[in-house]
Order: sequence, then C-alpha cells, then structure tokens
Amino acid sequence: MTESVVVGLLYPREWNGDFEEDLSRLRAIDPRVEIVAETYAEPEESRSGRGVPPYDDILHLIPELTEAQREVFSRIHCCIAIDLPFDVASIAPNLRWVQSVGAGVAQLESAGLGDAGIKLTNAAGVTSTAIAEFVMARILGEYKRARHLDEAQNDARWQSIFGEQISGKTIALIGFGPINQAVAELARAFGLRVLCFRRSAAPDPRIDEVFGPDDLHEMLGQADITASAVPESPATEGLMDAAAFAAMPAGSMFVNVGRGTLVDEDALAATLHAGHLRAAAIDVARTESLPSESPLWTAPNIYISAHCSTD
Repeated sequence: MTESVVVGLLYPREWNGDFEEDLSRLRAIDPRVEIVAETYAEPEESRSGRGVPPYDDILHLIPELTEAQREVFSRIHCCIAIDLPFDVASIAPNLRWVQSVGAGVAQLESAGLGDAGIKLTNAAGVTSTAIAEFVMARILGEYKRARHLDEAQNDARWQSIFGEQISGKTIALIGFGPINQAVAELARAFGLRVLCFRRSAAPDPRIDEVFGPDDLHEMLGQADITASAVPESPATEGLMDAAAFAAMPAGSMFVNVGRGTLVDEDALAATLHAGHLRAAAIDVARTESLPSESPLWTAPNIYISAHCSTD
C-alpha cells in the first residue's frame, strides 16, 4: 500500500467556523491522505516582528513546542499555517510544502524554508474583494462624514452634516497585487482617477498612470487618497516616512491594509497632529497588537482596526 501523505492543519480552529465539519470532509476524500489538526500560533507581536531580520528582539516571545505539536511536526509532509518555528526544518524533517493561510508570508519565510528546500505558497487574492470593500468603506466613511453623523445620532441631535463626493478625485495605490487590483476596480466604479506605484511599468486598463520605484513622491503629490497594500520586505520597510507624508497634498487621506512596517508611525501621528492629512485609516501596525502607548491612538481623525479587514 502506498505510504500516506500527512497534511497538517496548524492554524487556529476558531478561524474556521465549520472546522470540524470541514475536517471530516477532508479526511473522507482519500484514505492515503492523513489530515492532522494541531494549532501552532505565535503572539501577534512575534508575527509582526518576523518580517524583517534581525529577530533578536522577539525570540523571547516564541512559545515552546508542546509534545503534541512536536509529534505532528515530526510527521507532516505539508501543512497550512500562519506561523512556523524558526527551526522548522529540524523538527519537521519530512516537510516539503507550506501553504500560508493568507497573502503575507514574511513570518513563514523567516523559518528558513528556502534554505531547507521547502516550497512556500500563499493565498494571495483569497480576501482581496473583502479588503477592497473595507478600503472603500473607510474612504466613504471619511468623505461622507459617517463618524460625525453617528455622533449626532448618539447625542439625539438633528443636524445636517454634509459630506463630499469622491467621484472625480484621485486615488494613488502603493502596490498592485490582488488587493489593490480589487481596490482599483471599485475606485473606477466610483469615478476615481487611479494612479499606481509598482515595480513593473506594464500598463493596466484599471490604472490611469503608473509610477516606478523612483517616483513615489511624485505620485503621492497628485493624490487625494493613498491606499497601500504591499507585502513586508526590506524594500517596503519604512517607505511611508515623514518625507512621503509631506509629499502628500494637504487635506489628503492615507489608508494602509498591507503591512504595518511600511509606515513610520511616529511620522504619521505627527502629520495628523499637524493637520496636514485630513484622515488616516490603518488596519495593520508595525507591532501588533498596537501598543497602548503608541502615538497613533491619540492622533486626530485616525481610524484604527485590528487587522480584520478580511471580513
């Protein structure tokens, strides 16, 4: 009989509302495929810290493996995961393929998969529509003054509060992966002019103008709204710094649903306090959970959500 393939489901069960039902269905597909479920999840702080080396500051956050986890890692040939131990190749000698539950893979790359010859794939595009809707919701909420309307209602105050239309404005996209591709489609449906900062200069019917790696500030200077959705990498680390925010027109809006390491958070807070930006919306932070002492919590007209734009 052919030796079975052992597949590990390592992400938290609560992320899948029908986990047990789906697990039963998977196990029934082929008796040669053994499905084992054992959660391995690191704290958000360590996950966000594993994007860019060195990792010395987060090593103390990495949990010790339980016996059950060690047993599963010792047997699996492939897995679906959000996190992996740094020494995964030594504790999972049969591992050949890792499927990320999300689009981001920087925290998984730090486990040394490439050096061990372990294939890594992501789930890019799976949540692009939901996140694009979230981006548009934040933009519309700001321009239609939804927060002020809610405050008036909560105060039982009948007051006409008028917003602005976004049709005819310009949105600049940092990155053009599946998320910002979906944002571009929605933006065009709302009548926005679409600019894009990307590595490739290839034209796209959803983009009105493409800007290359040396032209970020030029693009930012033309935009009423900037939306970022880029992976974590040395090339994107701190890309939105004080100079980048200064290049944005006064009264413009910034939205980030990619990775928190893109942003110099002190610079963003200072820009908001100075009144240069009308608003900012962040669904990601450099350190997650966002520390209580972060200046972003007290910055004016900021919309903060806890990395939950996927639904």
